[in-house]
Formats: sequence, structure tokens, C-alpha cells
Amino acid sequence: MPMRIIKLNVIDSTHNFALRILDKNKEPQECAIIARCQTNGIGRCNRQWISQEGNLFTSIIKKISPEVDVGKISLTVACAVRETIAHFIGDSQDLTLHWPNDVYYRNLKISGILMAVVENWMVISVGINIQHAPDNFSATCIRNVLPHSNRELLSATPIKVFHLLNTSIDKWLIVLEKLNFSCIRSYWLRNINEFKCNVVLRNGNESISGLFYDLDECGRLILERNGEYFAISSGDLFLNQEGILVDNEKKT
Repeated sequence: MPMRIIKLNVIDSTHNFALRILDKNKEPQECAIIARCQTNGIGRCNRQWISQEGNLFTSIIKKISPEVDVGKISLTVACAVRETIAHFIGDSQDLTLHWPNDVYYRNLKISGILMAVVENWMVISVGINIQHAPDNFSATCIRNVLPHSNRELLSATPIKVFHLLNTSIDKWLIVLEKLNFSCIRSYWLRNINEFKCNVVLRNGNESISGLFYDLDECGRLILERNGEYFAISSGDLFLNQEGILVDNEKKT
């Protein structure tokens, strides 16, 4: 049965709208929400997601098993997002995954992912910059990447991008289920710009630096520092071009 799609002109955020659906319905169904515009789009850590008309703002509600590892699914969805964007701009080495679940083009953010779990239901929220990139941010969009004469740009409407994305998510979730996480991990390691580089991980007011050594079988970032290895499951990742060691430095 085709997935039900709820199309909205204006909403505070598709993510919050999806959470309200799960809160109000004792027996919800899988569905997707697409909005033309968001008045209060949100990203990870409750950051603002600038929501300009012409970009994709969607949240997909899926049933999950109690044993699901949300961290693995987050990285799996990022593979699907990268694949979707690559359909329009080509599978370039400039199109990279940014741990834990963003997609960048030449170090400029082009897509972000937000996940939530409510009992046996999961909300997968994705924003993809198609026609616009927010000002004063290190961001880009599909339009900026492609020459204006490229015909693929004409087909990169939010609904077209959504259908490609939804199909790709289903495909990659099957890969995760049938072939295990190692395939997802391999795809990530081929497409991470910061792999084997000096990085800084920030989580709240704490920071730690070291070498981006690996991803483990749970999708955690393995940081190598003076011969010690740290498994990190969340945080903001930055290149540490000066290579200065930072260890739990309190920010004021």
C-alpha cells in the first residue's frame, strides 16, 4: 500500500507535527508530512532550521521494532539522503557525509537529519536545501551546485526529491536489515571528509580532540588520542586544522 502523504502549506515544523500525530493517536499509521514552509523548523539540539520555500521539509513516521538501534538508523538514513542528492548533482567526492548525520558539499551543509523515537514509532525528519541556502550560514543548495542550464535542476522540486528520498530510505533500511550495519559503515567511511583527520568533538560545554580513527559497529565515532581510543555517540564535529589537543575544556 502506498504511504499516506500529508501535504501542508505552512506548519511550525514537520517534526513537531509528526510528534503530535503520535501523541494523539493510539493506533497511528505510517505516513509522511511535507510542508511548503516551516515557521519554526528545528534541527539537532533544538537548533533553528532556516526554512525557505522551494526546499524540502519532510518528516516520515515509521513503525520500528523494540530492538532497533536508532543510531544505526540515523547513519543509514544519511546514506539515503546523500544518494538522493547525488541523483541531481552526481556522485561526486565533494558530496560528503558529516558525522553523525548531515550531508555536506565542499564543506557546506546541504542537508540535515533529525530523529525521534516514541515507543515503537520513529520520526525521520529531513531538510534538503534545493533552491535556497540560508544567509550567514556555511550552507549551500542543489541550485548553487548545478549550472542553471542543467535540466536535472528543473526536476528537483520538493515533491520529486521527497519521492526519491523515500524510496532510497526504504532501500537502505533493507540493506541494514538484511546485510547488517557493516555495509552502512563502509559507505560512510568512503564518504567522510574528516576520516583520519584531526578533529574536535563538542558536546554541550565540553570538547575533546584527537584523530578521527574509525566508526565502530554501532556507528560511534572512534577518537584516537595519545594512544587511547574513545567511542563517542553524539556531538558536533569540527576539523582541528591546527592540531591543538583539547580535553573537556569548559567554555564560558
